[in-house]
Amino acid sequence: MAEDTGITFSEHALKRLENRIDELVELGKRLKQENARLRDENAHLLAERGKLLSNRDKVRMQVEAMITRLKAMESH
Repeated sequence: MAEDTGITFSEHALKRLENRIDELVELGKRLKQENARLRDENAHLLAERGKLLSNRDKVRMQVEAMITRLKAMESH
């Protein structure tokens, strides 16, 4: 490699380095895919949460309306 600096790499060391770089590239690809999957899942869960909160509010209003009607019937 750079013999003028006193650093030499054996063919074996270069192959190990190449393999390690390949592993890191593959890991980067997998992490990118997992990150995209997690972002999609998060978006889905946020949308589902929004629907559940909306449904909860509708049910709460219905229950409050029933309570109001019951109180009105009770006072008559």
